[in-house]
Amino acid sequence: MKNLLLLISLAIFIFTLVSCGGPKKDQKKMLQMFEEYTEIAVKAAKDKVLDEKEIEELNEISSKIDEFSQEMDKKYENDSESQKLMQDYMKEENNKTIIKEYTNALMLLWDCEGAENLE
Repeated sequence: MKNLLLLISLAIFIFTLVSCGGPKKDQKKMLQMFEEYTEIAVKAAKDKVLDEKEIEELNEISSKIDEFSQEMDKKYENDSESQKLMQDYMKEENNKTIIKEYTNALMLLWDCEGAENLE
């Protein structure tokens, strides 16, 4: 009976661990949000004017990025091993490119009329 209880507990723990993802899965989600923001920002900045729809879309994604970032900070604040895994993952060349493009897109937006409405 003890073995069965132990196996069930172990199965639940493993399922929870797998279903919650992990640091790499969380980083992938964050990078996907960066890519989504970048795509919209680059299109919006082409005419140097941000309309209400573009501002709304960008603010919505920005809000999601901020919220998810805070969740990750809290989730991994006492887990130095996961923090290291995330840092290493972000140093991969493809991921560095995503971050660079995201940063460039942010810079493009500040030259646009209506940028003062971005959050």
